Amino acid sequence: MSILITGGSGFIGTNLIDALLLKNYTIVNFDKAVPLKKSHTDFWIKGDIMDLAGMEQVFNKYQPSIVIHLAARTDTLSDLLSDYDENTIGTQNVLDAIKQTKSIKRAIITSTQYVYKSLTKPFPDFDDEYIPHTVYGQSKVLTEKFTRDSEMECVWTIIRPANIWGPWHMRYPKELWKMIDKGLYMHPGKKPVIRTYGYVKNIVHQIIAMMEAAEVDVHKKTFCVGDNPIDSYLWLNTISKQLNGKTVNHLPISIFKTASLVGDILRKVSIPFPLYSERFHNMVEDYYAPTNITVNKFGVNNSNLDQNVAETISWIKGEGKDFFDYWKNK
Repeated sequence: MSILITGGSGFIGTNLIDALLLKNYTIVNFDKAVPLKKSHTDFWIKGDIMDLAGMEQVFNKYQPSIVIHLAARTDTLSDLLSDYDENTIGTQNVLDAIKQTKSIKRAIITSTQYVYKSLTKPFPDFDDEYIPHTVYGQSKVLTEKFTRDSEMECVWTIIRPANIWGPWHMRYPKELWKMIDKGLYMHPGKKPVIRTYGYVKNIVHQIIAMMEAAEVDVHKKTFCVGDNPIDSYLWLNTISKQLNGKTVNHLPISIFKTASLVGDILRKVSIPFPLYSERFHNMVEDYYAPTNITVNKFGVNNSNLDQNVAETISWIKGEGKDFFDYWKNK
């Protein structure tokens, strides 16, 4: 069976291609960006989901059996919905291309945990109940709505990744993991903050399991993908102890509040500052998703946090080090 992945050059896509190669699938990576991993170049077709005609030509040429749609803008930096056209117009183009390609039997469409966040009602009652968090989350609500309204004839599934980390993540090593390694990260207060993380190889395992599952188990269904929710301090402290042998220190909430207000003022005059109110609230608010349903149904690759952190650090200091100036000589 042949699999076409949109956005396969990125973080999740790189890990997904590695896993699919082990299972001897035929792969096409449709992406405007060069693959992060040089060995994946043979599977890469340069293209943009914003170019429907170009994408239809690729779909028609390769006649894939399965489409896994990962391509998206995934940051939360903009407050303009139009800046996330790849998630809206681009997804609509992908859906149109799928509908016109009769060889396609399955489609997995990627959304985000950010389509729903509520401090009073943690979980929605229905898949199409939305309280989007950030404009990025709003754009992914449209991703889901377009999918549900698409009338695709193939079996389709929506996945909502939580906070995903692991090898080939290109931002954490330059920001959070670097701060932790330097001993600069301090944790706000001692109250547990329950968050949902996902080791990338675990969600790749879940994606493939859904792809291979019986139709009745996945058709027109939505799954949050990731690991079971945990106290964020446990995740951060595990990283710290393996990077530098130190335990992450706690600081009073009042210090973080003051610093975040300073950050708000500086950001208004375009002066960058690592902490501001929105980021502070994200650090101290519970935000968990029903990933336990997905874990129970489809499993994980490895549930051992220590081993997954060790694997990620090995990548940062090994194969991945040349991407990051800080880690080159570590």
